[in-house]
Amino acid sequence: MQFTENKTNGSLYVIATPIGNLEDITLRAIRILKEVDFILCEDKRITQKLLNKYEIKTKLISFHKFNEKEEAERIIDYLNGGKDIALVSDAGSPLISDPGADLISTAYKNGIKVISIPGACALISALSICPIKFNEFTFFGFLPEKVSKRNDLISSFSKNCSVAVLYIAPHDLKKYIKEIYDKYPTINIFHTRELTKIYEESWHGKIKDFLNLTEKRVFKGEMVLVLDFQEIRSNKTRKPDNDIIDEMKKYISKGTSLKEASKLCAKEYDLSSNDLYKMYLKK
Repeated sequence: MQFTENKTNGSLYVIATPIGNLEDITLRAIRILKEVDFILCEDKRITQKLLNKYEIKTKLISFHKFNEKEEAERIIDYLNGGKDIALVSDAGSPLISDPGADLISTAYKNGIKVISIPGACALISALSICPIKFNEFTFFGFLPEKVSKRNDLISSFSKNCSVAVLYIAPHDLKKYIKEIYDKYPTINIFHTRELTKIYEESWHGKIKDFLNLTEKRVFKGEMVLVLDFQEIRSNKTRKPDNDIIDEMKKYISKGTSLKEASKLCAKEYDLSSNDLYKMYLKK
């Protein structure tokens, strides 16, 4: 569809806000936040702290994943009526694992100008201090809550990407690291949390060592996790399926269960234990 801007409409500004330190906001973002008619935000209490610091008096409108669809029509009416509106998330760049995609799409369909006001983003901030060398990465955001979907996605990582980047909530860290370790016990990872804040922390090394670390201490704050599959993809030569099945048979003949045999061979060849289990049954 060809985009045609309607000059009588207002504009929708997509504005990045600080991910921690309130000083990490651009002069342009501050100006636009003062000039627009409304600011759409996830949590008024969080956004109000930013507005108070920079003496911004613009009215806030709640806009989050639970009311995005029902509020979109009213917001489009405002924009069609000539109002300028800013969209922010609680922290970082909107739409990066945050709501707003449906609104942006509808705005384009209505000929409304959508303008990016760039700034802080946890994803890019983390990669800018990541010691892992790479030419490309795949961003997955937060992993699925459903166990089966999460396991399928984790199993696909090394097949589909060289470097995977995730967002992880602190209460999920220990569980998710164990699930990733079970499938990829030899990979290097980079972990960073509380970016731009007082307790900012980063860690780089083997996933096994980080798993041990999660057993000993409690991590707070949302975090970014970078998983490096480059060595697996470039240096690991996979044995033929029949040879792997023969090894699994040897384990089983000694009394090892099929499930455990799948795990043992998966660790040896950096493969998915679930995939080996299914392959064995199929063969």
